[in-house]
Amino acid sequence: MQTNTQVQQDDLLTIDPSAYFEVDKKQLFYWSEREEDIAIDQEDTPVNRYALVRKDNGKLLGIHSDDYIVRPYSDLSEKVNDVILDAIPDINKWQITTEDHVYADGKKFRRNINFWNKQIYLDSHERANECIIPQVRIYSSLDGQWGQQIMFSSIYMWCLNGMVRPDWTFTVYNKHSSKQDITYSVAEFRDGLESHKEMGNEMFKMMQKKVRNNDVTELFRKTLANNRKRNLDIDNNSIIVMRDLDSLWGKYVAKYGNTLFAVYQTATDWATHPITRGAVYNVSRKREKQVADMMQSDYWEEMYNG
Repeated sequence: MQTNTQVQQDDLLTIDPSAYFEVDKKQLFYWSEREEDIAIDQEDTPVNRYALVRKDNGKLLGIHSDDYIVRPYSDLSEKVNDVILDAIPDINKWQITTEDHVYADGKKFRRNINFWNKQIYLDSHERANECIIPQVRIYSSLDGQWGQQIMFSSIYMWCLNGMVRPDWTFTVYNKHSSKQDITYSVAEFRDGLESHKEMGNEMFKMMQKKVRNNDVTELFRKTLANNRKRNLDIDNNSIIVMRDLDSLWGKYVAKYGNTLFAVYQTATDWATHPITRGAVYNVSRKREKQVADMMQSDYWEEMYNG
């Protein structure tokens, strides 16, 4: 399965050509080999299922019911671009990079928009990679696994970890079966920029908060490595998860000490860069949700306020 990735430097308006393709919605039909069904005109026996097929190469993207609405990736990207342009009058003064990812021959799409001149440094020396920058993420799919999603996030440049928020407040979501198209406003984008500043303050607090190894192990064991929960990814065996988390914990303790920030970075690294037999982009999204749940748990609350 082909995956296309393109990084555009300082050009919000450029969307990779791989995001532009037309889709045919073809109705499926029922054929029977039973003798008693011979009288049926088989080609006139449709079912309420439709195949989405790329017009350019004939690749099957997904099979859906009649209420599934095809929404091109390029349309969603252009809509977000328009909002950002309205929200930032002096856009030419901003340093922006975009990354377009088209997965599995077009079945899934992700676009990252990074805003480099709104960085928040996390050390007094203002080293280039020791900062977080705001990022808008766009998700969509044609195979039915991802709805349309616009998420305002942040990314930590030293390790490229996504900065997970526990409540996912700054996320807009729309199902492909919804009659209404997804909406995203200038106000929502500006609220995301403000939340990025708050994220910086939160990171500084975590850096000052000391934690004990036993409490960290208990946190991970009862949340991220809890294999009693449903819908965990292919490699979410509790022993494997604890092994991977323990390795990452050692890496971040060496850099930040026994702090809550090291705990947070361990969890977000595990989510952002999964070692997995599955599709990384699917596993990463599931794990980010697990990290958000972890941050709403009593175990995290105890460490944060203890």
